[in-house]
Amino acid sequence: MNIQQAAGQVEGAVRAYLARDDEGIYLIPPQMQRPIILMGPPGVGKTAIVSQVAERLGLCFVSYSITHHTRQSALGLPYIVDEEFEGESYKVSRYTMSEIIASVYDAMRSSGGREGILFLDEINCASETLMPSMLQFLQYKTFGQHRLPMGWVIVCAGNPPEYNRAAREFDPAMMDRLKRIDVEPDLDAWMGYAAAHGVHPAITSYLDEKPENFFRVRSTVEGTRVVTARGWEDLSRMLQAYEREGIDVDPYLVGQYLQDDEVAEDFSLYLELFGKYRDDLDVARVLDGLADDATVARVSGADLDERMAVVSLLESALLSAVHGVRIEEEAVRQVRDILKTLGDEPQAAGAVVSDCEIELAGLVSRGFASDRRRAVCARRLALLRELCPMIAKGGLGGAKGRYNDVVRTLSHRVRRVSAQVDHAIDFVSRAFGEGEETLVFVTRLSVDPEFMGFQAAHGSDSFVTCANALMLRDRGLDLLDRLEALRKGQG
Repeated sequence: MNIQQAAGQVEGAVRAYLARDDEGIYLIPPQMQRPIILMGPPGVGKTAIVSQVAERLGLCFVSYSITHHTRQSALGLPYIVDEEFEGESYKVSRYTMSEIIASVYDAMRSSGGREGILFLDEINCASETLMPSMLQFLQYKTFGQHRLPMGWVIVCAGNPPEYNRAAREFDPAMMDRLKRIDVEPDLDAWMGYAAAHGVHPAITSYLDEKPENFFRVRSTVEGTRVVTARGWEDLSRMLQAYEREGIDVDPYLVGQYLQDDEVAEDFSLYLELFGKYRDDLDVARVLDGLADDATVARVSGADLDERMAVVSLLESALLSAVHGVRIEEEAVRQVRDILKTLGDEPQAAGAVVSDCEIELAGLVSRGFASDRRRAVCARRLALLRELCPMIAKGGLGGAKGRYNDVVRTLSHRVRRVSAQVDHAIDFVSRAFGEGEETLVFVTRLSVDPEFMGFQAAHGSDSFVTCANALMLRDRGLDLLDRLEALRKGQG
């Protein structure tokens, strides 16, 4: 199954494992809650989906790579104690608490939560000395004398031996105690993720044109060459950082993330071409409804790779604007709720700011929270730092004027982004009609949860009309086949 389907399977299992009856007893007894194991090639997003499931369900999340552990760190260190049995004194070996179990308790203490997911990566690459203890843990949820707390679900990830020389197969008796989910690379599923997470438009348009280069693992005389979803996403972040800092991107940088010479060289050439497309198209003018007929005609008559690059550029810019508004809306809503609680206790304003600072520091240090959650928290903190001193001096009335200014500015921003949606749809429809480019554009917008949330709250009639005209649900299924046919026709 693809990574999206795997995420659904993991979330369903975790919810079932943590479900209780009316007496508070787990519907599935802890001893029957099989550890979940995601098996698949490296870099498809196994760690990411598990952390996202934990965040969606409001659970603690602790992650460990088993290849970084020895038997001593996982099991704990031995020490000697004096014990008495049947009137005789003995020296007895005991063990300190496992580092992994201790981290679970640390997570509960810092978050205040009692339930969570313990994620163990590269589980089938454990050392020979550690593997017996790992198998015991998967079967009985104990390391030495210390048991995983109730309410914690074990999720593991592993690579099949063909992708990792250190990997080994579990024996059938062990596999019969695990809930196995096999994951395969899937470009369609990843493209939806890429749109929602702001992956660089050069990457999405390139992979539209060269889907066969999305995932590669091949052996050469010089070693294994690998290109993965993780490599594309990490390269995307680096490209965006280089652009922001005005640093030129060269093929050496690309090759550090796409570790296959053929793919790295091909994408580097495309990246130069994409830069030309971006320079030729003023995306800001398009979103502001200022694109003239000449621009529409030029884009309409361009080659397929340029048309798809235009789609990716518009999609990226529009989703960035929508995501920004949604983050602001959520932060303002949270601030509104906080201000209500301060109505009777304006002196608590300083503590509210301090709590938000601690929360943001925790999200940044743990590294598993989503970009959106961190952004909302950071924006909330900025607003609270501005408003709370006013409240401390003059109560809620002292901050009312400034808060209303923030709300008015947000309303103007929402109207502007809603108009940009209309302008983008209008441009794409004028340039491509009901062709495949329009279908790609509308399909990608429709699979983005933030865009659809914006659409539900501030609906764009042009988007609905365009989607209905395309019969999106019926036609979206054969999108890749149609694109491939177009490419072959141009070849």
